[in-house]
Parts: sequence; C-alpha cells; structure tokens
Amino acid sequence: MSGVTDSGLGELASALNDLYRLSGSARFHEQTVAATGVAVSRTGLHFLSLVADTGPVSATRLAAGLDLSQPTASRVLQSLENEDLVTRQADDKDGRVSHYLVTAKGRRALEKVHRYHVDTLTTALADVDPRRREALAAAVTELVQRLHQDDRSTRRTA
Repeated sequence: MSGVTDSGLGELASALNDLYRLSGSARFHEQTVAATGVAVSRTGLHFLSLVADTGPVSATRLAAGLDLSQPTASRVLQSLENEDLVTRQADDKDGRVSHYLVTAKGRRALEKVHRYHVDTLTTALADVDPRRREALAAAVTELVQRLHQDDRSTRRTA
C-alpha cells in the first residue's frame, strides 16, 4: 500500500469504529424511527436487512452467521413475523425447518430506512465537492467489498 502510512490506516480504523458506534447508537436509531415511522428495534432492523440480503434463511443459519443463540434469533424473527415484515415458509425437503423471507411490507420499511440514510449522508456531505463525494463513496464501497471477501474466505460454514 504505497502512500498510506500505518498512522493513516490507524486513523481509518478509528474513524470506522466511530462510524460503527454512531450508526448503532440508540440516538441514531431513534432518529431513524422518528423520520421513517419504522418502529422496529435496532436488532430487528439488522435481522430484516440480513434476511433481505440473504434470501430465504433459517433461524439457525442466521444465528450461526451472527454468532447468536438460535432462541435469540427465533425471538427476533418471531417479532418481525408478528409485524408482517417477514414470513416463514417450510423447507421443501425438511418440514421441520422454516425459512424466513422479507414481505412486501418489510421491503417498504427497508426502503424508507435506506432513503433516510441517503438523505442523512446527503445533508452531511452537502458542502463536499461532488467528485470528492463520488471518490469517498467508491472508496468505502471497495473497502466493504474487500472486508466481505476476507470474511467469506475465513468464515466456517454451519
């Protein structure tokens, strides 16, 4: 990595930690709920987003991927199901296993939250040159892709 010092990467790691704490904070979640009307817990939104990203997924597989207990995952998914944000369907091969899918209502909720986050970024970066915003977006997107790639190569399957 020519041109990037260890201190530069340390600053990046610190900034990412700050961003992670900010995005996961109760205050940010409360602002999101107030702006969108999507009254789902932080954990519920996280699960809803993961189910949308992965497609049909069992509580056991979701729990393993998040390093949570299966009963915890089941409780969160049950709450989302009660709100009609996800639906459950039996596995074709094993009727004892259920898979969760995001409903149309769940997709609309995620779209509202996504629009709010885009609006928040638009406001935060309003005075930044458009080329710089594009470069920032590209760099963060690439970083996330690279970290996901590393995560997939080291993750054990359940």
